[in-house]
Amino acid sequence: MLKLRYLFDNRDLALMLLENWVYDNDALEMLNYYRISGNAIYPYKCNGNICFLRFTPWDNVTENEMNEEIKFIQYLMGKGLDVMKPNLAKNGNYLLIKDTPWGKYLACAFERVEGDRLDGFNSDGIEYTDDLITGYGKMLGKLHKYSSEYSKVSKKSYFEILEEMDIYIKNKLNDKEMVKNEIYEIRNLLQKIPKNKSNFGLIHGDYEFDNVFYDKNTKKYSIIDFGSSIYHWYAMDIEITLNNLKEELPQNEYEKMKKLFINGYNLEYQINEDEIKHFPLFKRFENLRKYIGLKISLEETWDNEPLWILELRENLNKYTMELEYNFK
Repeated sequence: MLKLRYLFDNRDLALMLLENWVYDNDALEMLNYYRISGNAIYPYKCNGNICFLRFTPWDNVTENEMNEEIKFIQYLMGKGLDVMKPNLAKNGNYLLIKDTPWGKYLACAFERVEGDRLDGFNSDGIEYTDDLITGYGKMLGKLHKYSSEYSKVSKKSYFEILEEMDIYIKNKLNDKEMVKNEIYEIRNLLQKIPKNKSNFGLIHGDYEFDNVFYDKNTKKYSIIDFGSSIYHWYAMDIEITLNNLKEELPQNEYEKMKKLFINGYNLEYQINEDEIKHFPLFKRFENLRKYIGLKISLEETWDNEPLWILELRENLNKYTMELEYNFK
């Protein structure tokens, strides 16, 4: 999640960056449906098709990481996987680095994928059927299969992220002994897990319902938002997904859907029991990553904050306390 100061709608900035791409000038009302979290996402139209402008502050992610994310997406497209297609800017590049009155930004754009987000199905009266969840797992299996054949690129690994967390704690939260101990223990436990080409590689990092689309007519799944992709054990993606399933589904349906998801995954790629037993450790890693990210987002405060910022700050502070409570 971005720092709170970046969560405000900055239409002038969005328009300034959008000028670098071809867009339909008569459909700028689309910008009203923006979403800001890990990045700022502003929808727009190009030749009548829905696209998305995505931008983030220079200090939030490196140019190399974003370039490698786009290359990975293009590689997956070449393998026939349905993912969001990057749009070329007017200068012929996919990624732009722009100085603006609000600082330096990295910007790119993508075409909208077909279908609807899986997280909206229940509210639309569409059931999560056995076939739907099996296919959801199968799509992740395909992603990992292709990732295992992909050459290593400049994306962070779990170890580098833990190192960054450690530095942040020492500089900003040095009194949080339980957090320092959590980083130390997780690092040591992860280093003991066997690592090879078949179980470790570039993962999606956020393979949840809101990042997967399903087209009811073509029966195709599409994946978006690779911004959280890191080098980790593939089982980490499965743990993140199953945790999301547990939150989204009624309790009495979860175990069945979990089995269907893993069965679907195994149709394309294999996960064994030795990897499944590490799920609790991977969950600890993800909770730690969320905790540090929220602490960074919340570290700035201002006088006379608008009500929505005050409410968001209160909710996020409660969540960080819940996460901290679970640290051993």
